[in-house]
Amino acid sequence: MRKLGNDIDAAIRALGGDSPTARINRRAHQVRDRFRRALESVYGEAAAHFLAHTNNVYIMDKDDVLTLIVYVDESIYAADLNAQRELIRLKLLELCGEAVEEFEIYVSRGNYKANHPYLTDSEEEADPPAPAVPLDSDEKSFVSNTVSVIADKRLRKAVEDAMTADLEWKKGEKGIPRRKNTK
Repeated sequence: MRKLGNDIDAAIRALGGDSPTARINRRAHQVRDRFRRALESVYGEAAAHFLAHTNNVYIMDKDDVLTLIVYVDESIYAADLNAQRELIRLKLLELCGEAVEEFEIYVSRGNYKANHPYLTDSEEEADPPAPAVPLDSDEKSFVSNTVSVIADKRLRKAVEDAMTADLEWKKGEKGIPRRKNTK
């Protein structure tokens, strides 16, 4: 199987150019590919799951220190990557000859969370998030009755909000029928 990076290099040469933008794009693709290979070596089949939650990957020179910078969409993935950081750095060196000295991991914010360079368009479109469906009056009453036993007003309000949001999400995502309040 041919590597996409080789095809990109050939296409740039065929077009008769090696502009700065082309070199930047080629390096960005090379970094993403090397990070993918390192994750596949470290995580095996689970690497695809981590890559699906990766928003961007950079290797840059920060104050004369070659640094790998990874952005993920959730803190749980950042924590796991952090636990494996030295092994990932080792695999980048071993498999790709990329000797990064530092490894920084960040959780993306705002619109950057929607960037998923490792997913194809069909994968992103295949699983759009379902909108939350508002609760009907019986379901709202069920939530109110359930949290009414909590004495602390702030805690009761927080639990009620969380429970409502959870039920609205489940109702929209899975279409699970809600329990009716029988009191």
